[in-house]
Amino acid sequence: MKSLQYINGIIASKKDIGLLVFRILIGLAFIWHGVPKLLSGPEGWNALGSMMGALGIHIFPTFFGLLSGMAETFGGLFILLGLFYRPMALFLVGNLMMATSIELASGAPLLQASRPFEEGVFFLGVIFAGPGRYSLDYLLHNEVGEEEHSLI
Repeated sequence: MKSLQYINGIIASKKDIGLLVFRILIGLAFIWHGVPKLLSGPEGWNALGSMMGALGIHIFPTFFGLLSGMAETFGGLFILLGLFYRPMALFLVGNLMMATSIELASGAPLLQASRPFEEGVFFLGVIFAGPGRYSLDYLLHNEVGEEEHSLI
């Protein structure tokens, strides 16, 4: 039991490194998925946005497709950098829950619909965890100490 507590203590002391690794990897993954959507142009945006028809939303498909590509591309970039981290994570939660709803409404298998749902849950969790010490948010807003954060 003491060995588990010791290992847990070591891992807990490296929380900021873990958050940095998470931010880099998930940020790159979202940029990887978002850039092709963003670069697909109006035809690609329209095709992507038209998927909202499964939810009965048939207006502005090009706009919604562009918004989705921007959310993944720039959301991934901002998550990677740890800049505007919590608002961007919340925006991505909304985007991913919309993707989950579209998948389910269009009759996709649960395994396919679970991917955006799981990613949304990850982002919901990191809203509470924050970007960590190795982030631009931390560098720009370091005027509030850790002790003060725990009181808020």
